[in-house]
Amino acid sequence: MERVNEASVREFVFLSFSSLAGLQRLLFVVFLLPYLFTLGTNAVIISTIVLDRALHTPMYFLLAILSCSEICYTFVIVPKMLLDLLAQKKTISFLGCAIQMFTFLFLGCSHSFLLAAMGYDRYVAICNPVCYTVLMGHGMCVGLVAAACVRLYCCTDYHTSGISSALPLIQPAPSLLL
Repeated sequence: MERVNEASVREFVFLSFSSLAGLQRLLFVVFLLPYLFTLGTNAVIISTIVLDRALHTPMYFLLAILSCSEICYTFVIVPKMLLDLLAQKKTISFLGCAIQMFTFLFLGCSHSFLLAAMGYDRYVAICNPVCYTVLMGHGMCVGLVAAACVRLYCCTDYHTSGISSALPLIQPAPSLLL
């Protein structure tokens, strides 16, 4: 019987800024400021749409969903990156990486579907303004967002599970894994 040497991936070590050890605090600030600006501007957009009754229309509903998606999208990657800029040990577990990848792909692709829904809203408003309120009611907007989420979940789950199942078979250089 032949003996096989197998290794499994438990965590990944980030090496991206390891050569810039002296600049990591500066990089932390450089990345933190745009992140806070992104969070703040999207929060203002959402708050304005929620608080102003004149903006309770399908286009602004979709814009609020897009802003919420943007907040979640940046929240998936940037906090971990900021933490790793200040941490001594820069690792992520295999499960954490898979969850982060799934969420990043899901929210990243959702922008395309939400922009398509916004385009459909404008198409109906321009080409059929008489029937706009009937065709683009609140139910249609919620349906478009729900359909996008279901489609994105299926697509993202397929890709993430495929990559996750193949990843332990890949044997990268020993310096990249613990």
